[in-house]
Amino acid sequence: MSLKARAVILWIPASRGGRSQVPSPMAGYTAPARFDSDPQQKLGSWSLRIFTGKKLKGNKVIDARVGFLADDAPGNLLQPRAKFQLLEGSRVVAKGVVLPPSIRPPAKITGFEEVLLG
Repeated sequence: MSLKARAVILWIPASRGGRSQVPSPMAGYTAPARFDSDPQQKLGSWSLRIFTGKKLKGNKVIDARVGFLADDAPGNLLQPRAKFQLLEGSRVVAKGVVLPPSIRPPAKITGFEEVLLG
């Protein structure tokens, strides 16, 4: 496993092209990730794994530990404040942001915070 980080992830509902259900269990879920800092994936395509997930707004928003499956993945993609999308085929099923180590998400996410995420 390569470089782990903490992220807040918003699962996109099926009505907006995402998943009909959040993966269960979330820990162990792996999907290709596309990062805003590398939209053309010049650094390659990398699978991101969720190691743990704590619910912040039902199953819709989680506080998660994430990391790349490959040891040679470019660690700079998981820098604090990096935004990413999780893909299933060509569908974007979740959006996330890597948290700086000094920031902890609130125990619950408000509607306003949810809008900022996705």
